[in-house]
Amino acid sequence: MIVLFCAAPSMSYQLTIDPKAPTGMPADARSLVPVAPAALGAPLGMPPSVDPSPYLSTPPPQFNESVISIADLVGYLKRFWLLGFLVGLPMAALIFYLLGMGPNIYEAEAKLRLRLQDTNVFNFSEMGRQSVTELSAPQLINNHLTELKSRKFMDYFYDRFDPQERDAFIQDELSTLGRKDQLFKLIGLYKPSKPAPPKDVFAGSLEEWVRVEPQKESHILRVLVRNRNPKLAAAIANSFATDYISFFGEQESGQTESERGYLQSKAVELKQRLEVSERKLAEYRKSENLMQENATQDIGGDKVRQFVTATTDAEIRLAKAKSDLQSIRNTQQAGRDLLEVRVVADNPDVAFNRKELEAAIAERKALEPLCGRRHPQMIALAGKIESAKSALDHATMAVVTMAENEVTGLERQIADFKKQLDESRGQVLDQSGKNVEQKILSDQVAADREMYQTIVKRLNQAEVTGNFKDIGALSLSDIATAPDKPVKPNKPVAAVASLLVFGMLFLGLPVTWGLVDEHLLKFVRQGGSPSGVIPSIKHAPTRPLGKAPASFPQVPLPQAQAPVPTPIAGPAAVPAASPFMAAPAPAPAPSPLMMQAANQAPVLAKLPLVGQGTPEAMIGQLLQPEPYGAAGALSQLTTTLEVQALKRSGLGGVILLTSADAGEGKTLAAAALAAAFCHQGRRVFMMECNAVAPSLHQWFPHSARHSSWAHDLESLRYGRTNLFILPAHDLPAYATNELLDGYRSWIERAKQQVDWVILDGGPILKNFADVAPLAPLATDVILVNNPAISNTAKLRAAMNLLQPMMSSSAFRGMIVHGAA
Repeated sequence: MIVLFCAAPSMSYQLTIDPKAPTGMPADARSLVPVAPAALGAPLGMPPSVDPSPYLSTPPPQFNESVISIADLVGYLKRFWLLGFLVGLPMAALIFYLLGMGPNIYEAEAKLRLRLQDTNVFNFSEMGRQSVTELSAPQLINNHLTELKSRKFMDYFYDRFDPQERDAFIQDELSTLGRKDQLFKLIGLYKPSKPAPPKDVFAGSLEEWVRVEPQKESHILRVLVRNRNPKLAAAIANSFATDYISFFGEQESGQTESERGYLQSKAVELKQRLEVSERKLAEYRKSENLMQENATQDIGGDKVRQFVTATTDAEIRLAKAKSDLQSIRNTQQAGRDLLEVRVVADNPDVAFNRKELEAAIAERKALEPLCGRRHPQMIALAGKIESAKSALDHATMAVVTMAENEVTGLERQIADFKKQLDESRGQVLDQSGKNVEQKILSDQVAADREMYQTIVKRLNQAEVTGNFKDIGALSLSDIATAPDKPVKPNKPVAAVASLLVFGMLFLGLPVTWGLVDEHLLKFVRQGGSPSGVIPSIKHAPTRPLGKAPASFPQVPLPQAQAPVPTPIAGPAAVPAASPFMAAPAPAPAPSPLMMQAANQAPVLAKLPLVGQGTPEAMIGQLLQPEPYGAAGALSQLTTTLEVQALKRSGLGGVILLTSADAGEGKTLAAAALAAAFCHQGRRVFMMECNAVAPSLHQWFPHSARHSSWAHDLESLRYGRTNLFILPAHDLPAYATNELLDGYRSWIERAKQQVDWVILDGGPILKNFADVAPLAPLATDVILVNNPAISNTAKLRAAMNLLQPMMSSSAFRGMIVHGAA
C-alpha cells in the first residue's frame, strides 16, 4: 500500500505556496507545491479576493419548475393586475346591464295534474283501457311535455285563445325590439324586417315565453308564462292549461273515430277467415277418422315409451344374469367350490342344505372322541352327511341351471320387446303425420278466433266511448293570478353576478396569463429547450463522420516533453509536475492526436491556474468569470453535455473523467464540473473510482465521514447542497472485482435520484485495469490533460487503450489544465 500511495504523491498532499521561495519574488513568479497536511501548523490562508462559499450555496435552478408556489401566483397578480382590471371592469358592467337593466318581466303559473288512476266511467273492466302504472308515469309526463310545446298544439291554442288578447300579444311582440336590434338602431344600422304571419309570430313568442316543467316528487306539470303585462301572462297561463286538456281529449277521441271504420272492415275479414279455418279442420278430421277433441293425447307414443322402458329393464337384468353365469363358469373351470360364488351361496335351498351339512359334520366331530367308526350312531351320521352333500350338490346344480335358463329367457324376452317396439313405432309414425296436420289446423282456428274476438272487443269500446272527450287523464290543479312583482330585472342578483365576474377576471386573468407566459410562451420562445442557457435540440450542433465539430476550438496537442525527475523528499520538495504549475509553451509544430474518423480531439474547456487557499476556495476561484476563473468554459462544457443528453433521451447521464498520467488535475476538473452543474440546479452524484490514490476527501473535507457502506444516497449529501459525494478513502484497492460491483450498484441507485453521475477515475497508463471497466458504463467520457505532464505520445497511448473499451459516441473531448 505504501508503494501505491507513493504512485501519486501530488494527490496525497495539500497545495500551498513554496516556503523556500524568496520573499522578494513577484506574485506571478511563485508556484504551488504539495505539502503534507501534518506539516501545516495552521490552516491555509484565504485571499480576500476569493469567495469562500460559491460552491456550497446553490442558486435557484435555471430550469422550469413543475411546482408553482403561492409566491409565484402573488407575483403574477402584481405584474398583470392592470390587465385583469381593464378586462374585468367592462365585463362586470356588461353582466350588470344584461341582468339588471331592461323592462319588467312578470311570471304567472298554472298547474296541470296527471291522473294515473283509471277513473273514466266508460273504462269497463272487460273492454276499457288499462290504467297507467307507476313505471310508465315518467314516460307519460315526457309525452305531455312534448305535446305542450308542439306546433300542432300552438295552432290549436291560436284558434281557441281570446282574439283581442291574442292580437294585443302579437302587436306587442312585433313592436318590441331585442337587445341586438336596439344596438343596431342606436348605431343606425337597424333595418325593419318583413313581419311574419300572425300565427307564426304567436307560436314563436309562446316558444320563448312559455316554459313547461314537471314539479318534483309529484305528477304535476307547471305551466310558467312570462310577459311584460302581468294580466296577459296570467290569462295565457290559464288558457294554455285548460285548452290543452280539451286538445288531449280530442286527440284521444279522434283516434277512436278514425279507427272505427278500420275495425269494422277488419272484423268482417277475420270472421270469414275463421269460418274457412274451422271448415278445413272439420273436413280433415272426417277424412282421417280423427274424432278426438284433445289433440294432446298420444296413445301410440305412450305405448312406445312403455316398450322402451321394458326393454331397458330386461337388458339390465340380462347384463346381471350374464355376469352371474360368467362367475359360475369361471369358478367351475378353476376347479373351485361353487359355494364361493355369491349368487350360488345366496340361494335359499343351497343355504339350507349347506347348513344341514355343516350341522351333521359338527355333530359327528363331537362324537368322534367317544365312539368308534363302526358305532351305530357314527354310521347313521355318515349316511346323513352323504345325503346332505348330495342334496347340496343337487341344489347347486339347480342354481347353475336357473342362471342359464334366466339368460336364455331374458334374451328371448328382449328380442320380443324389440319386435313389438318396431311395430309400435311404425304405427306411431303413421299416426303422427295426421296429428301434426290436425294440430296445425287447430292452431290456425284458435289464432283466427282470438284475433276476431279482440277486434270485436275494440269495436264495441269505440262504439261506447266515441263521443266522450273528457277522458279524465288531466285536470286543472291550480290557476294563475296576475303577479305583483317582476322576476326580471333583478338588480341585487345582477350586482352579485357582476362582482363575481369582476373578481374572477381580476384574480384569474393575471394568474392565467402569468402561467401561460412563464411556462408555455417561455418554452416556445426557447424553441423547446428546458432552459434558456441550453440550446434547443433542433439547433444542437452535430458532427458528421469525417468532419471536425465547429462549436469547439480545435487545438493541436502539445509536444512531448521530457519529465523532470524530482524525488519527493518532504513538504519543501517541488514535484516534477503539478496541475497548478504554469504550463510551458508547447512546441511550434505538434502532431495532432487522431480520433475515430481522423478527427482532432475537441477541447471542451481550458482551466487556468488557481491561487492558493483551501480546496473550497480554489474550486470557488474556478467558478469566477474569466480571466480570474473559468465560469465561461465550465458553462460551455455543461451546455455541451446537456445537448448530448437531449440527443440521447433526456437530461442526465454518467460522466467519466480520466487522464493519461497521474497529477493532471482530473479531480479538480471533476469538482469544478460538479459545482457548475449544481449552480444550474442539477443534482450530482460524484464518486471517486481511484482507490489506489484517493484524494477526493481532501478536496471536500466534510466528506471524510462519508462511507461506501452507506444505505442510501441522502447520507452522502455534502452539506445542504445538491451534491452527493462518495470518496474512496475506505475502499480496498486490491479488491478489483468487488469495487466494480460496488461502482455499478451505486451508479444504478444514483440514476434514479440525481441528474448526473460523475466518475473520478484513475490515470489510464498507470491504472488501466481500474479505468477500463468504467468506460462502458459512461455515457460521456472526458480526458483531462496537463501539457506539462502528458505529451502527445502518452495521450495517443492512453486513447488507444481507452477507445476499444468505450462506446463509439461516448468520447466528448478534453479539458486542458494550465491555460492562461
